[in-house]
Amino acid sequence: MDLARARYLVSGRGKAALASLPASLAELPLNSLAATLRRDFASVEAAALGEQVTLRARAAERHGADRGLLFTAEGLEMMTHPAVAQRRAARLAALGLPVIDLTCGIGGDLFACAEAGSSAFGLERDPATALLAAANVPRAAVVRGDALRAPFDLAKAMVFIDPSRRAGGSRRFDPRAFSPPWDAAVSLLEGAAGGVLKAPPGIDHHHFPPGSEVEWVQLGRSLREAAVWMGQGAEPGVRRAVWLPSGTEIDSGCEEAEAAPSVPRAFIFDPESCVTNAGLVRHLAFRLGASLMDTKVAYLTADAPAEDPLAVAFEVLEVVPFSLARLKERLRARGLKADEIRRRAFPVEPDELRRLLGPMDGEPVTLLCTTIAGKRTVFIARRVKPNIA
Repeated sequence: MDLARARYLVSGRGKAALASLPASLAELPLNSLAATLRRDFASVEAAALGEQVTLRARAAERHGADRGLLFTAEGLEMMTHPAVAQRRAARLAALGLPVIDLTCGIGGDLFACAEAGSSAFGLERDPATALLAAANVPRAAVVRGDALRAPFDLAKAMVFIDPSRRAGGSRRFDPRAFSPPWDAAVSLLEGAAGGVLKAPPGIDHHHFPPGSEVEWVQLGRSLREAAVWMGQGAEPGVRRAVWLPSGTEIDSGCEEAEAAPSVPRAFIFDPESCVTNAGLVRHLAFRLGASLMDTKVAYLTADAPAEDPLAVAFEVLEVVPFSLARLKERLRARGLKADEIRRRAFPVEPDELRRLLGPMDGEPVTLLCTTIAGKRTVFIARRVKPNIA
């Protein structure tokens, strides 16, 4: 976003114009939206307002309630989901220190920190984005600057860093290419009282600094981030899985089930991604009273169901050594159809298997496709209960 457009949006005139627009404008095609706005506003103003209408509608689809924020396209893509930001902000606020967001963008995380009661400060190097952040979070002090030359005394504050992983519209997965680079961000946290470094959930574990605490945070079915905590408030060496919106957690300090595999039993549990990424499958197995079926597969098995948001439970109806013809025959013989297909350590993609099975009628069931002791196996199963908040 250019600076002139940002200045208009944060001005009293721009705010009033944006507030006057009916919500129904978001339903118009882009050409119709632009034409409608140009009837009442100058072309530059109409473009700025139209962009906000479109971005706010996109934000509402992703994040829920409209909080009246001003967006840039890149800022919305980078923005932490409010539920994730609020949880982190509450943990930071409990430490009682000022919070400095060194990469505040349009102010999503900064907004959550200010709302949680922290004395919050934001740093943003792009002048237009900094203007929007200051308007979005009036309770925080937002200044322009570079995280690598931050004009703050970090040693007396908790620091939050969300490195940019986009350049030229594409994501970058090499931490050395982040902005600021990963090692530089780690150094900044080491010089602070404490803080959090946000990372993509699939980041390789060898990038985590020694003695850091790492949380894998999931919202519904979407694994959102790996949050690296350092310094004050961190639990050195702990790995944690967090499932939102309930806030259910499990960590590496919890007791583990034995590694020895068990034969499949009456129920199977499919752990959520936050658990598998954190390497806590055996810890969850102990909590569920379950066992591994194979040391290389995350599916768990037990004689009885258990309710836990960190796993989906299934009742096993039949175990089928995999062949396409055999699986088709068993489904048809029992009057079942594959409604949901999940796989772990299985070579066929769910969509491809569904295509190969072809159309079927009957009771909807779940197929759990995996490899047990080197043998491809399909469990025909019925979901016991979805994991809920």
